[in-house]
Amino acid sequence: MRRRIAVILALVTTAAPLQARGDGQDNSKETSLDEVVVTATRTEKSIADAPGSVSVVTAAEMKKRNIQSVDEALNMLPGVFDSRRKGLMGTTSSVTFRGLSGAGRSLLLLDGMPLNDAYSASQPWGGLNAQNFSQIEVVRGPSSSLYGGNAMGGVINFLSHMPEKREFTLSSGYGGGLETDAAMDRLWSSYTSYGDRIGKLRLYAALSYRSTDGYPSGLVTTTTNPSASGISGAHPTTDTTGKATKYITGDSGDNGWWDYSAAIRAHYDFSDTANIRISWLRTANKYSYDPPHTYLRDASGAEAYRPGQSSYLNGDGANVQDMYTIHAEALLGQVKGKFLFGINDQHENWYTTPGSSATVANGGTGTKSDSPSRTYFTDLQLSVPVLEKHILTGGFSFRYDVADSDNLPLSDYEDEDSVSGPSTQWGGGTTQTYSTYLQAEIALLDNLTFYAGVRDDYWVSNNGYAGFSGTGASDQKYPEKSKNSINPKGALVWKPLDGTTVRISGGRAFRAPQLNQMYKTWSSSSTSKLYLANPDLNPETVLAWDFGIEQKLWKGAKIKATYFENYIDDMIYTVTLSSTTSIGGKNYTNVKYSNLGAGETRGVELEAEQSLGKNLRLFAGYTYTSSTITEYDENKSLEGKDLQHAPRHMINAGLDASYGPLSFFLSGRYVAKQYGSDNNSDKANGVYGSYDPFFVMDLKAGYRVTDWATLSLSVNNLLDRTYYTYYVAPGRSWFANLDLRF
Repeated sequence: MRRRIAVILALVTTAAPLQARGDGQDNSKETSLDEVVVTATRTEKSIADAPGSVSVVTAAEMKKRNIQSVDEALNMLPGVFDSRRKGLMGTTSSVTFRGLSGAGRSLLLLDGMPLNDAYSASQPWGGLNAQNFSQIEVVRGPSSSLYGGNAMGGVINFLSHMPEKREFTLSSGYGGGLETDAAMDRLWSSYTSYGDRIGKLRLYAALSYRSTDGYPSGLVTTTTNPSASGISGAHPTTDTTGKATKYITGDSGDNGWWDYSAAIRAHYDFSDTANIRISWLRTANKYSYDPPHTYLRDASGAEAYRPGQSSYLNGDGANVQDMYTIHAEALLGQVKGKFLFGINDQHENWYTTPGSSATVANGGTGTKSDSPSRTYFTDLQLSVPVLEKHILTGGFSFRYDVADSDNLPLSDYEDEDSVSGPSTQWGGGTTQTYSTYLQAEIALLDNLTFYAGVRDDYWVSNNGYAGFSGTGASDQKYPEKSKNSINPKGALVWKPLDGTTVRISGGRAFRAPQLNQMYKTWSSSSTSKLYLANPDLNPETVLAWDFGIEQKLWKGAKIKATYFENYIDDMIYTVTLSSTTSIGGKNYTNVKYSNLGAGETRGVELEAEQSLGKNLRLFAGYTYTSSTITEYDENKSLEGKDLQHAPRHMINAGLDASYGPLSFFLSGRYVAKQYGSDNNSDKANGVYGSYDPFFVMDLKAGYRVTDWATLSLSVNNLLDRTYYTYYVAPGRSWFANLDLRF
């Protein structure tokens, strides 16, 4: 395989000078200051004038990298942490900001419509395709003054592509592991789209599909040495504390995956100042496991299983959601109005787990956890200029969430449709959020702008229920509860010199507890943890501020530095209890959702960039984050511990180059140690279940064959680093792609 890739690279490199020409792609970022963003202020604003710390990832930038899951487009941004753990198969992956871990503390939007689901506020990356979007806007810092709940650490807004003229795209690729079994094997990816403009009507349709056989990302371990009973083949290791000996006895088999997306969008311009857009997006994904592998053999050479065959087995899982949105804009005199109505219908959201009696050869009974949810959302916004230089923006918003979850018995854990009885564990409820917001943009001087905003969110949780059957059966109905949250924010943007921008901002944000945290107790077979619901949870809040300076230096060079602090109160956190619960003969550690008390994060984000002409750009970034639990009366020993999944150091650097039809993008990324336990006891590295520090390099080389055809070859994890992000992280892999655009 190495020889094959070397030949392709040699051919591409040799051919480049023969077809080099002066119209190569522009890799400089000089034009980025003219980019317009809407997320920072809810109005169109040059990124140079936007308050706070804002980044934009354009479609052109995404094309330069081998991005399989769209969240990977954000993993080179300072202050942003992408927790993707095992390639496409990482269903719990999330993107978080400034040490505020947890998917629910970052708000995801699709053209302004919330993407975080109604059940667990998770981030539904599966099926989203980077080629669907014209750009991704990232706003760091508290943003509840404009967007309400979940916008604690920041906001990510995906802006959908719409054509300006007739266009057709066909992109297809294939890849696999490069001299390693620990990479996504037989990875197929395809994307096709058609767009057109017919007078005042613009139309766009797209379809994408990806699949991989995956790799064995999950290991099987035991605390008992199999050799004591005459069994060979176990690999000694330790637990995540590094203190207790464990033994690796096998793996759960290749963790496969497929996903697809389908999109249809129609945009009609009634006039130059009024338009409407209607869109539909479906995303679907499913993960699965091939038969597991045992490394153990008995004295006769036959396969052996320790601690038991069911420990080697994992079930499947799937998610299907449809998003329907209507956007309308109109300028009435000097007042600009925007209206949005959307539905996010996650009608499939399930996974299966095998029972304790299931075997490798014959399968067995199991459980299906089924948690569909739906969100209804509407927003009306008005913006009006005041005395020519100032802008007043305000509006109303309403969000309704409903979710229900059931654990259903299966006669065959490998068949999600083999439900054999009523639910054995259930929970669910509804929430409503009524919101009013107002923001003033005041030009104090020609080079000094002040932003002041406030939003009132009235959150109601009702129809809550939870229960289980069997021994000690319970069926609880919970009373309605409500909270009001007022979240202000202020910001200054000052340009004292040409090429110098100073920004300071501060505000308050909140996050309401998730429906699954309040009303559904659930277990994770991969982590052996039982998450206990807590209907008494209250919303958590954060007070935050940041200060940043951006400076253009000599031609093509700029630097940016930002300092930030976050102070969290009533923090919703998972606390590990000393008790355990036995489910199906397997012991689970009890973990409780709790309003922990208080925590804080603080740190520095640094960025530097140098463009050398139009065809070479160098860039680097660094993030330092100190995160601490500052108050927890129920367990004082946790005070002073790092917050979970908040790496202290992150470094990224890269080179973006082109020469005629040839292009290269080389990047490197370092992420420091992170803790998965609340008491930071998981200090060991290089063991299953640990979150190791890691450094990976990725390379993509492209060759533009014609104006409409481009070939590319990518190598991810170029140095084939071996590490754990709880699971076995993907090793070195290659991916070849043909991109046709007409």
